[in-house]
Amino acid sequence: MSKNEQRIDNWCMRENFEPTLVLELTRVLLEHFRSGLKISDMFHPNFTEENLKKQKDTMRRDFLEAMRLPMDDSLELQDRLFQELRDCPWMRPLIEQVLVEIAATVDEGPLYKRIIENYYMNDNPMSNDEMSRTESLSSASIERKKREAIKCFGI
Repeated sequence: MSKNEQRIDNWCMRENFEPTLVLELTRVLLEHFRSGLKISDMFHPNFTEENLKKQKDTMRRDFLEAMRLPMDDSLELQDRLFQELRDCPWMRPLIEQVLVEIAATVDEGPLYKRIIENYYMNDNPMSNDEMSRTESLSSASIERKKREAIKCFGI
């Protein structure tokens, strides 16, 4: 484990999050988001401002409920929640806002931002080999940096 990953894990624990759970839940969220990129806008609900606010409030409540449950008891709820989040029109701008913040404030933040964007924010994600060549890093380093980026994003 790198020093950066240890710092991120410490940050997780300071916020009362289990680093392995942050990694797994965030990875699932990002994978759901990526899988929804090819879904036509025709299948996304067209909400009024009031309905969008209700949706956000409901999603927030459901997320907090899922986080209070033991991991094994909440997997089905989390999967459903992440699938619903994927289709929320306000989700992409929120993800982009978090990525901008990470790039501006975290050690290796610009790299983490590129990793998340290249793996999860487009419908033709890069492979590990492509990412390794693009970033001039070994495959093992890319895997480590991807874990760090996902945890950082999750926090």
